[in-house]
Amino acid sequence: MRALMFVKPGELRFDDVEAPTIVQGTDALVRPIAATTCDLDHHVIDDKTPFSGVGPFPLGHECVGRVVEVGPDCTTVQVGDIVGVAWHIACGTCKQCRLGHTARCLVHGDSQYGLPINGLWGGTFSELIRVPFADFNLLRIPDGIDPVHLASIGDNLALGWETTVPTVAGIAEPEIAVFGGTGSIGLYVADVAANCLPGRTVYYDDDPTRCEVAKQLGAEVRDIDGSIEDHYDLAVDTTCDPLKLRKVLTSVRPEGYVNSVGIYFRSVKIPMLHLYMRGVHFHNGKGHARPNMTPILEKVADGTLHPELVTSGIYDWDEIPTVLTSGNPGHKPIFVLADA
Repeated sequence: MRALMFVKPGELRFDDVEAPTIVQGTDALVRPIAATTCDLDHHVIDDKTPFSGVGPFPLGHECVGRVVEVGPDCTTVQVGDIVGVAWHIACGTCKQCRLGHTARCLVHGDSQYGLPINGLWGGTFSELIRVPFADFNLLRIPDGIDPVHLASIGDNLALGWETTVPTVAGIAEPEIAVFGGTGSIGLYVADVAANCLPGRTVYYDDDPTRCEVAKQLGAEVRDIDGSIEDHYDLAVDTTCDPLKLRKVLTSVRPEGYVNSVGIYFRSVKIPMLHLYMRGVHFHNGKGHARPNMTPILEKVADGTLHPELVTSGIYDWDEIPTVLTSGNPGHKPIFVLADA
């Protein structure tokens, strides 16, 4: 089969590799229907991460696909199911998984698709992927829902729910600020905040294309380089920019919350005295996709959420290397695999 490989910054290629097989009885094999980039993938390609110098490795960890084979111990996943695939490998039963901390599974640790971390699990820009603990890590997408725009449900789209709804539960009219910058995550967050929660959502960015999408999603739009209010109940950071992070941290009310999902690969200065004086709750960390995929799917199914507005372009599978190294791939390109 063919798998997209990250070779070095600015260079991707399809390689012929051995197809995965069922290894454990709880495994399933999934053929992608549509796959897309996590915002992190663009940083890898652009030589902005430690992973950028360790190629080649299979790229990609966001997709929806069709189940083509299941192990004998699978009880809920069936051949032919259309499914979303969680980006991380999780057992679903350990203490951390039971707490909803699936990206910190005690069995598989940091294992994931698309990066050389704790083993090579392949990438979702491959023609076939092996999914361990398939009953847990796969989410069936019902008939009648176009799966293409759900290609990000296993990571960036799920972050829209994870970074907002649980944090402001119990606040009657929450004011939420979303600070964009990495690509799609901030837009998915804005969609959830503006359409699933009462109150007010303000989207800050300096990219006119993303700002226009945020406006279509129902958020107020502000220039991130302009004045920033300082009374939000929750601010979500997707900037990956130390200077902008400071604006995020100082935008919340006393005892307010900041959730940061913008990855910082270098140490940054944190205004600790300001956070101390105002009692700011700051959470930083990767997303626990699987528990948050279900509510996202429910809100897409009932028409509340609009991930199709975030999609920046739909392309054929063979265009992946060209589009992603073009210098202007868009904030959320989706690639469709023919005959999936």
